[in-house]
Amino acid sequence: MKHERYVGFEIKALSNLLRRRLWGSTDHPHGVLTEIEGVLIGYLCHSQDREVYQKDLERALCIRSSTASRLLTRLEEQGLIQRSLGTKDARMKRITPTPRAQTLNEEAERRIAETEASLTRGIPPDEIEQFLATAEKLKRNLI
Repeated sequence: MKHERYVGFEIKALSNLLRRRLWGSTDHPHGVLTEIEGVLIGYLCHSQDREVYQKDLERALCIRSSTASRLLTRLEEQGLIQRSLGTKDARMKRITPTPRAQTLNEEAERRIAETEASLTRGIPPDEIEQFLATAEKLKRNLI
């Protein structure tokens, strides 16, 4: 019997390995944070040059309003974000990361860089570029 290889299965396997490497470690920099909370903090840390509101996070992270509300409440309780009045609309709350969140994000970025280096070790740059181009086509096919 012939064993077929499926692109989707290989992508899922890679995703699982990456998730385990970045989020499953016992010395994880985020401690008790979930993956989506870490991603949200990263987004906020990289968006400090502009005002970010809950709706922006919902769009950027493809999450529902109820999910965003729960995440933001939890992160605020943990002292990782602050909500303040926005300058555009006083009814909307601007969301900013705290210094503690910025420190956690820096550690996460260090781990991401280490993982990226391990992931691409021994692969020539032209093969990486071809993989990225193929991945972009796969994503477009699913949209």
